[in-house]
Amino acid sequence: MQTEQQVTFDHHRLDLANEQLWCENEEIFLPGKAFAMLRYLVEHAGQLVSKAELFAALWPGTAVTDGALTFCIVELRKALGDNAKAPRFIETVHRRGYRFLPAVTTQPVQGSTFKVPRSDPQDS
Repeated sequence: MQTEQQVTFDHHRLDLANEQLWCENEEIFLPGKAFAMLRYLVEHAGQLVSKAELFAALWPGTAVTDGALTFCIVELRKALGDNAKAPRFIETVHRRGYRFLPAVTTQPVQGSTFKVPRSDPQDS
């Protein structure tokens, strides 16, 4: 069995292996880049992450405008129910970058919780 990681913050759980965001028992859809950005911000929680650092991590070797970065942040805030003017999750540091605010907890997840039901030969 392979040990995977999951990260929790507030009422959310970030399943890194399956690239899923959960709020309690409800999955919150995130497009690939938005998930990658959330993962990067969570991995650097409490730290200022510069725009240049995000560009290098998420779009290596690709010329991308600030608009792409802003669009991902807007998607994340919408998914998390965050407000740019009174942030609980993602703080904008004007002209510099972003900071993920909540404390995060990382824990290993052993194997899969999905179980395949067995068929009983007597059921046939």
